[in-house]
Amino acid sequence: MKTLKQLAAMLGVFLILTAVSLGLNFWVYQELQARLKIRMGGKYIPAVFFPSFEVRQGTFTWDDRVQLLDGNFKVTFDPLTLVSQRGIRIILTSNASKIRLLGSWAQQQGVEHAAVDSMVVDIVLGRHGLAGINEVEVRSQSFQFSLKNADKIVTPKP
Repeated sequence: MKTLKQLAAMLGVFLILTAVSLGLNFWVYQELQARLKIRMGGKYIPAVFFPSFEVRQGTFTWDDRVQLLDGNFKVTFDPLTLVSQRGIRIILTSNASKIRLLGSWAQQQGVEHAAVDSMVVDIVLGRHGLAGINEVEVRSQSFQFSLKNADKIVTPKP
């Protein structure tokens, strides 16, 4: 009887940790879209027990910067930054995807549409949007784009 209670307690803890993990991943998925004002499309696949999720056959448009036309990407976040003053650190990685550079990023590179070999976007999400860009690196056969340590000071809205 004691073994059955211990097994039930372990199963209960496992289910609670699973629910917390899945809930936290979905919350970050929603916050990423809300704070950056983007809408992601594709199949959302959360990781269990890891602070990450994948979006397969995904699409999104980020401001006047970049549009993912098609590709799989993985989003990882640092759970310790969920309570930090600066914001949530998010790392998006993608391989073999199709993108479209927008605005000044397209003008700077002289390329609009591209097949991307690899993409890494390491950003900090503040309460009111993008708080900083630690790194954006895109590698393609047609171009390479890199941006590092571009902090953005977010001014509070009146």
